[in-house]
Amino acid sequence: MSQDKLVPISFPLTSRMQSFIEMRDALRCMRQGMQEHSPYLWLAASKDIQALLIGDERKKPAIPNICSLFSAMQKHLMNLGKKHPDFEEKLSQASRDVAQSADKIRQTTQPSAEFLNTDGWLSAYNDSMRKQDYLTHKLKLAQTMHILWQHSAHASQLLDHLSPMIEAIEHMDQMLHAHVPWERRTAERGHDQIALPAQDDIGLLIIGVPEDALAQGIRPDVSGFRTTVRLRFVRWQPGKPEQDITHNQDYALMAVPVL
Repeated sequence: MSQDKLVPISFPLTSRMQSFIEMRDALRCMRQGMQEHSPYLWLAASKDIQALLIGDERKKPAIPNICSLFSAMQKHLMNLGKKHPDFEEKLSQASRDVAQSADKIRQTTQPSAEFLNTDGWLSAYNDSMRKQDYLTHKLKLAQTMHILWQHSAHASQLLDHLSPMIEAIEHMDQMLHAHVPWERRTAERGHDQIALPAQDDIGLLIIGVPEDALAQGIRPDVSGFRTTVRLRFVRWQPGKPEQDITHNQDYALMAVPVL
């Protein structure tokens, strides 16, 4: 596996980390929708971002959790600096960078939320997702989306509002992925059990799957919580139900000690 390219897949173990991962992925999907000129992907991602910024009927706003995670990373870096005096200056600078990133998120939240709350196009998409809307917004969007997308500045204007947040989120994501080295492991007959020391305050598991395995439909699934995580690999194939794999599967593990 050493020469295989690894695809990192994140599994958050705390509510703060889950909010961060959800926002990271929603922002990436929004940009992917722009790059691929996929208006429905852009709208779906924008709807997720709106819910994360202001909350919805299912959950509270994610921004307090995300800013709390940034604060936890600051404290973690400062504690590392005290333990490793030779790196204290660099770690202190990294902590200040994290604080600046958190400020970018706070400053970006209100204008982004205002744009999403007042945008008629996104409101029409939200209405089209409601069960009672079979004959109005859903059909109009499907019939006019390609023209609207070609001549609309919605995507670029929203990106302008969100760019500081995107920069801050991606900076934190890089820090999380660079925090600890990969541990190479093998899931015997597709299964493994991961023991996590409670004192290390692990908040995020990153499973590195070889790209060729992922291309064959092999994906990780986890269960359990905090100190004991059960991992199994499953295969998704076109037109077939999900299946557990039964061969030994090499993978890599990164356990990030930030809650």
